[in-house]
Amino acid sequence: MPIKESDAHMNETRTRSRFTATVLVAAVFTVCLLFGCTSKEEGGGVPSGRAPDFSLKDIQGKTVRLKDLRGKVVLINFFATWCAPCRREIPDFLQLYDRFKEKGFEIVGIGVDMEGETVLRPFAEQLRISYPVVVGTREVVLDYGGITGVPTSFFVDRQGYIAEHFIGMRSRRLLEETITHLLRS
Repeated sequence: MPIKESDAHMNETRTRSRFTATVLVAAVFTVCLLFGCTSKEEGGGVPSGRAPDFSLKDIQGKTVRLKDLRGKVVLINFFATWCAPCRREIPDFLQLYDRFKEKGFEIVGIGVDMEGETVLRPFAEQLRISYPVVVGTREVVLDYGGITGVPTSFFVDRQGYIAEHFIGMRSRRLLEETITHLLRS
């Protein structure tokens, strides 16, 4: 039975639709890899003023409280283990942490993976993360404005106020400049 012209047209249309969908998915994936992985969450906007306090369990079971870090410059980094930009920024964080921790600098990584410690612990071990990694909660995500993309980071000054906020990766040089400025303040 010969293929009708309308059948051939339908097959061509399906092929084009699949190709377009594939290109679209690839484009979204590429943007995610380059600029950060985003998702829509409810939230009341990025906080300003005093950084919202939190009390979260780290991957060793210890409680990490932001208020206990008052007097230090703190980089709070919301991340996910599946996020490529999150993985790429960790080596810079580790170098900066090693360089500035004795001068009053701290990093707290807040993992937002749904699986929690189950994926965070092996991730931190594999990347040899030496700063505290805590399991994020819906409450802390909302307290920090809903976190519309990862990585999202906040610099908190020695008095506990949000000094800077950014979504996506930042160069090591810019991170270092911010840390140095805040440590002097």
